[in-house]
Amino acid sequence: MPKVLFLPLVLLLGFWVQGEEKPASAGEFTVMVYNVENLFDIDRVSPYDDYLEDPTNPHSYGPTKLMRKLQGVISVLKGAPGGAGPDVVMLNELEVDHTPESKVTDLGEFLKKHANTTYQAMLTKELTEELRGIPIEAWLLKALEDEGLKGYTIVTGSSEAPGSQHEASVKSGLLTRFPVLASKTHPTPHARGILEVRVDVGGKPVTFLVSHWKSKAGDPVCENQRLANAETVRKRLDELLAANPFEDVILGGDFNSHYNQGQRYPYMTKTALQDVLGSQGLESAMRESGGPVLYNLWFEVPPEKRFSDAFAGNWGTLMQILITRGLYDGTGIQYVDNSFGQLVLPGINARPPLNEPWSWTNYGPGWGTSDHFPVLARFRPVPPGEEGQAVALKNPSDIKEIPAEALPVGLAKLDRNALRPATALQGASDEELAKAMGEVFRVSGVVTKKRPLEIEVGGKTYALYSFDENIRKVIQEFKKGDSVNVLGELGIFKGRLQFLVQDPTWLRDSAR
Repeated sequence: MPKVLFLPLVLLLGFWVQGEEKPASAGEFTVMVYNVENLFDIDRVSPYDDYLEDPTNPHSYGPTKLMRKLQGVISVLKGAPGGAGPDVVMLNELEVDHTPESKVTDLGEFLKKHANTTYQAMLTKELTEELRGIPIEAWLLKALEDEGLKGYTIVTGSSEAPGSQHEASVKSGLLTRFPVLASKTHPTPHARGILEVRVDVGGKPVTFLVSHWKSKAGDPVCENQRLANAETVRKRLDELLAANPFEDVILGGDFNSHYNQGQRYPYMTKTALQDVLGSQGLESAMRESGGPVLYNLWFEVPPEKRFSDAFAGNWGTLMQILITRGLYDGTGIQYVDNSFGQLVLPGINARPPLNEPWSWTNYGPGWGTSDHFPVLARFRPVPPGEEGQAVALKNPSDIKEIPAEALPVGLAKLDRNALRPATALQGASDEELAKAMGEVFRVSGVVTKKRPLEIEVGGKTYALYSFDENIRKVIQEFKKGDSVNVLGELGIFKGRLQFLVQDPTWLRDSAR
């Protein structure tokens, strides 16, 4: 079992120090929210280039990469406290099946049919039409069973839009060990449908609403589309609460919004998460019948520990769990106070030196897990004799002021001398390059091409790019023959190796 860091953690002098995890009590269950980053099947029919049938692309997706991808996902699920996998997993980015004529109609029968083999054996033998047509939810269930994570049912969302559309190419899902009472998908414009699943936890129903909203958190145009996503969720939530104001509802998924969306992007006059859905941080008010409807569990941890993903040198909180006041009323299902956190597994889903999410790459044999850390929380059925007793809160957040600044990943504090030089990649195998994707290198080379900008390092050619507009202006001024000395994160774009410059301080040694 890998060393597990279940956050909240203590950050001390740049090193991760394992925090104390309160052991689960009898009857408690864990809910995880996890964007598995393009968990695709192997029919090789996809709107994404890297997942197409393409004999000319040596880095396209295939059976052995699916095997590695499943192994990574399962390693993360096993890394949750207890080692047996969360009881409920709210999933994002399962591929919509593009070959439905070969779909698996009965997952139980599918598992029985292949009980005498393993998913590894199935994915390393000759690829038949039957294997090509198996949808990703069947592959996931088979891998879970083979790896000892048994007893799951999976429910996936449906899509009314053509699978060729970007927002309809992936769907949400729910893995659960509890009996499923009902499920439906609520269509939403410009995003994946909202998946609603109602399960029975020991005779006590709880409803899950799984979201995956429009991407690009900082884009005001996309925020307008997320407003529509949030309105779909809010409308359904209001319907549930109209029938029962203390309905137990857990909302989760990749909202592509930060818990402090309005503060972080003040140019957005209205935000989907806070203004439409009603995300907020006054926990004590959740025990008041006339108080807020929803509480965002990011407020359970200090601001410096709020992160689930990283982009352009800053941490983000795109993964969310929000709960209704019914989880505080002492009936049905109850939230376990202060049980929320991220799951960080160094060397598995977190890569050194900054412990950022170890994103999946199709390069070579494939490597990594996901560009998001999962978030988790614990819940419990209220036992006999405790009904009607409101949840006792220890240090309730009751946050009235929300930080506006993005939390920096810490790129500027990297010890340059401790980083590998890019010349270490000279002669590297495809597997070594795959493992190095996302690693920060000391890059010393010469500009060999202006458009697109390319540099030669140790006899190897790389593109040079940045998501930061100010950095991009600087590097675009380089001329052919100029010497370049920067820190760069190894990546791949459209089949070409590149170094990504993320922090302005990384350019301080550039010479022209």
